[in-house]
Formats: sequence, structure tokens, C-alpha cells
Amino acid sequence: MKEEILKILSKKEMRAGGLKEKIKDEKLNLVLEEMKNSGLIFIKKDQNYSITLLGKILSLGLKDIYKKIVEKKDLFDFFRTRIPSAIPDELLSKFRFCEDFQIIGKSDLVERKKEILNKVLGMHPYAEKEIYVSAPFIYKPGVMHMIAALKKRPKIRIISPETEYKKSKTFIKVCQKVADMEVRIIDAKDQYMGLSLIDNKYCFFGFCTIENKPGWDALIYTENKECIEWVKENFDYMWNNLARKP
Repeated sequence: MKEEILKILSKKEMRAGGLKEKIKDEKLNLVLEEMKNSGLIFIKKDQNYSITLLGKILSLGLKDIYKKIVEKKDLFDFFRTRIPSAIPDELLSKFRFCEDFQIIGKSDLVERKKEILNKVLGMHPYAEKEIYVSAPFIYKPGVMHMIAALKKRPKIRIISPETEYKKSKTFIKVCQKVADMEVRIIDAKDQYMGLSLIDNKYCFFGFCTIENKPGWDALIYTENKECIEWVKENFDYMWNNLARKP
């Protein structure tokens, strides 16, 4: 029954009544509660059941990576509180690694933001060839620090929500005069991954939360080559298919 529920919710969120019409089983409510406690699904404010990123991974048949995630509490807590959003199944199905992952993000919200910004911005000066960023906002002090600290002139590519771009349009144009920077805008609902990728060596990435907030409240840091290639593939997908020139 779990597989059937995941299959349904991976395509469309649904209330309990709708699920009961599709699954005629008196144990449905018990199974739904069990799946919720296992981090596979969650209930939204509108009372619809929806699939988590962890549930989506299992629904795609990635049982080995699912087992590795649930065995590590920090990874389990991360993936059960994230949603797959607009990530294509064919890209998520390539996610087959969770080795050498470090979760960045303290429990206190203020300290968490400081830690993440310090970690991410602290890596940018090491860039020699390229910096790729997908972020829910344009942090002006951070961008200024990044450009000033660069020892070389790497290619900088940024994906930003259109609303945030409009707020920083003049600032971005000034930055583009002194740096090789290109920005594309995206609808917030399509920006399914937040990331910072430096020279295909260092990588931070995250996903939207189950509250549908941008996934920069906690990020995964990795130097795993295969994972970095996968994150870059996701950036390229958003850049070429979901984002557009201002």
C-alpha cells in the first residue's frame, strides 16, 4: 500500500478522502500516519497529503540511497523536511550518493543564517574558473565581498527570483562592470534547488522546505565529485529550461 500511496502523491497532492477513493483499504489511515512519522509524506495547511523529498527518492526505486539516508539522523532530518518541488524525475533518479555530506545549519535561526553565509562566502575567493549560484535572494554585502576577494576573474552565473532581481537591478549592473557576471531570473516556484558551486571542487546545495520556503535554512556541503556533477547538471537544467534573461 505504501508504494501505491507514494506513486499517487508523487504525481498530485491529495486529501485523505481522495486517497480513500483510490485505495479501498480499511488500514489506509494507519498507513498514512505511519508514513508521516517515517518522513515519507506530510500534511499541508490545506489538509492535503504531499510527498517529501525522502518519499520521492523511495518512490523512484532508489532503495539503497534511501536506506543510507535513514541510517544517518542528520540526513534523515534533512530529507524528510524537504520537498522535491519542480526537480525532474530523471534528474532526481540520478541521486545515488550521500557519502561525505555535511549538513550546514545551526538550530538557532539567526546563527544558522550567519553560519551558512560565512561558509558559502568563505569559499568563493578560492574560485579560479567558475562560480554558479542559485539563491532565493541577492545578498549585496556578500556579492561585494566575493568580487573584492577574488584573486582571479572566474565566470559567475547567478539564478535569482525575478522579484529579488528587480530589487537589486542597479547593483547587479554595477557588479557586471567589474566582474564576468551573468544573471538569469526564475519564477520562485521553479527554483527547486539552492546551490553554490565553486570550480567543480566545492559545493553547497539545498531544497525547499515542507513549508515551501527557500532551502537555505540548511545546506549540504560536499566535495564528492559525482555529487558535484549532479548539482551542476541541476543548475544547467534550471539555467537553460526554467530561467530566462532579464
